[in-house]
Amino acid sequence: MRIALAFLLSFGISFSSFSQTQLKGKLEAEFSGNQFLRIQHGEEVFDIFGERYDFVNIDSLPGPKTLTMYYISTKGKIHSSKIFWLEKGEYTLTGKVNDPDTWTLSPEHPFTALQSEITTAESEIKKELIAKNLDKLVGIRMLNSFKQIFSDEELMNLLSEIPNEFEESWEIDEVKTYLSLNTMARAQIGELAPEFTLESKAGSDFSLSDQKGKYVLLDFSFTGCAGCVKALPELIELQRELADQVEFVTIWNDRTRRTWLEIQKDHKSQMNWTSLWDRNSLATKLFEIEIFPSFVLINPEGEVQSIWNGYSKGKLRRKLGREI
Repeated sequence: MRIALAFLLSFGISFSSFSQTQLKGKLEAEFSGNQFLRIQHGEEVFDIFGERYDFVNIDSLPGPKTLTMYYISTKGKIHSSKIFWLEKGEYTLTGKVNDPDTWTLSPEHPFTALQSEITTAESEIKKELIAKNLDKLVGIRMLNSFKQIFSDEELMNLLSEIPNEFEESWEIDEVKTYLSLNTMARAQIGELAPEFTLESKAGSDFSLSDQKGKYVLLDFSFTGCAGCVKALPELIELQRELADQVEFVTIWNDRTRRTWLEIQKDHKSQMNWTSLWDRNSLATKLFEIEIFPSFVLINPEGEVQSIWNGYSKGKLRRKLGREI
């Protein structure tokens, strides 16, 4: 029998990226023991189960930031979520934990209302609002979120108006990647593999076209992928055995460089092959990867020979044994 506990959930979070920014929460909670509240800010994630938490978050991006609240079951299902904007100052979050419609952040940042207005507007009005607010981070964020409603020409014109401070943001990178993908051919078995250049763990650029003359195995992964971790021991064995025949390359689909480098640190002594960061998933999208782990075998002529996904013990060895 489930016993619901009603209590007042209080917590305090301090973000060091702002000058004296505090979020104080007083939420009415009714937990049955299998739900919790998750707060995501920058690269940090905090899970709130009812205790008091104090955190320090470091985020180097300029200007206001987003704070995302998730109401989640312990099995990982997201029941609901809500996004707020905040910057330096004191904020208070009130409402019922299991009802995001009641969540209120006071005082309300102007970007929160503007984001809501853009999100709910009709397409043409949405375009106008985004174009008028490209001098604000919320406008940049909305441009990326709704890039599909613009033509390529419209996007190119908007990109020419982006202020310098946002040109290197991940949102603008994703818009540029989207435009690039519109003109690039996707991978097809029997055809030359699409070209890409990504940053390697060593800090140098890795270009697929430079690898002709030997087989290349692309391993698409991301931090937190359980199947990818299970595949690691077999990848290590195969890389040692086939190093003279096959160039092993793991492509990480992590949002931040920090996350990518952390996994490199954890597995540094084991992963002796090329490790790349697919910052905006360009390579992943070119090969139309949707399931992780996924593998692509490219032959010495640079053609896509085989694509498969998922992992079970011995599958990699059997597959490579047939293909090489």
